[in-house]
Amino acid sequence: MKKVMLLGDSIRIAYQDFVVQELGDEYEVWHPEENGRFAKYTLNELERWFQACPAPDIIHWNNGLWDSAIVCKEDGMFTTVEEYLHDLFRIVRELKKHTPNVIFATTTPVKPNSANQKLEYVQALNEAAVPFLKEHGVVIDDLYAVASQNLEAYIGPDCIHPTELGARTFAKAVAASIRGICH
Repeated sequence: MKKVMLLGDSIRIAYQDFVVQELGDEYEVWHPEENGRFAKYTLNELERWFQACPAPDIIHWNNGLWDSAIVCKEDGMFTTVEEYLHDLFRIVRELKKHTPNVIFATTTPVKPNSANQKLEYVQALNEAAVPFLKEHGVVIDDLYAVASQNLEAYIGPDCIHPTELGARTFAKAVAASIRGICH
């Protein structure tokens, strides 16, 4: 039985139970109870999470929505692209100490009326992260592309979080990427 560690923000929380269903009895899935928030928070919590799940075979992880948020309007994105890449590098370094099988899920799109998110910020982080992480041997699970196929059906009225259909659809993609890394 393969052990999977799911890390990430509230998008991960929305799809994690459906991933467990999708993967079935062939996989043991562990995830922290709390939201992984922004990349620096995830980095800060890794040691504690690895104490709870010390030897995963596969890690599937996302960060980006909190990093792309607008906290103070005059500052723009909460995390600059340069900071984000630096944090992702540090996270990957730590994850790869536990397994070579690391999958990063791109940040899902937000709808235009989001209160503190801009689609172009999400896109900027994804456009920087994907080639950078590929260079570091990370498999990409493009949840941005999956969500973009039917934004209205997959992203809920808060303009950020998935609907149940969205969460189930994302879970299918996540499970496929996990199975793909094993074969």
